[in-house]
Amino acid sequence: MQPPDMEHPAPLAGGNRVDFEADQKAVDGVENSGNAASFQLSNILADLAERVRMAAVEADTAERTSVLRAMDAGQMLIDAKAACQHGEWLPFLGRAGIHERRARRLMQLARSGLESDTVSDLGGIGAALAFMSKWQLPTFEKALFIYDAEEGETPVGRGIAYVWEDHQHRGYYHAGMIVTGDDSEEECIVSRRPMLPFVEVAGDRPINIIVHFLTRRFSLPIADWRFGEVDRQIPIIVLAPFVTGNTFREVATA
Repeated sequence: MQPPDMEHPAPLAGGNRVDFEADQKAVDGVENSGNAASFQLSNILADLAERVRMAAVEADTAERTSVLRAMDAGQMLIDAKAACQHGEWLPFLGRAGIHERRARRLMQLARSGLESDTVSDLGGIGAALAFMSKWQLPTFEKALFIYDAEEGETPVGRGIAYVWEDHQHRGYYHAGMIVTGDDSEEECIVSRRPMLPFVEVAGDRPINIIVHFLTRRFSLPIADWRFGEVDRQIPIIVLAPFVTGNTFREVATA
């Protein structure tokens, strides 16, 4: 059997080589046109595209509202449980029409300190609770490192972030990461001051300030974060070569 001639392919069934080449040029033209704006949609498709866009926006808004209400419910449940006397908690839940397991999940969500946008980015309430079950701050001798599962579990390299406890102020933590700057050069960003895990902002629910700091600057989407543990000296060794005059950043919640 002769191998196929890649330079002179056989005609396609039901056509000839001229038709094949013309079709291929048409496909290439579509693939290389650059963007969808070059196409003229029919009135029906244009109208449908606009309806899809509006429906997607409404769905996103409804999801954020749902998460916010769930977090509000969780905080109210926390307040209510603190106010309940012995034997009052289950009757209170019965009056509120909430099963004990659901109440526990809502309180866990409120205590997580995650912001509503972060919960949505993770994929909803269930995914956020699963994330928090894996989010464990390191002991003093160790550092938490965050990596991309596609890159593999390596504590040294690009696309990674670290969290470690301050050596002078126990219970306070630093966060640092390697990012690609506007000039396409790699640099590291590190919290200027050590952080408490949670802070209250304007009397609102406590915010998980470490996650907040990381999600505002780390390029890896939070839904793709994976966790490992290394010696606390590793972040210093890895991040030091990338330090610039713009490395140390304040923790901003606005």
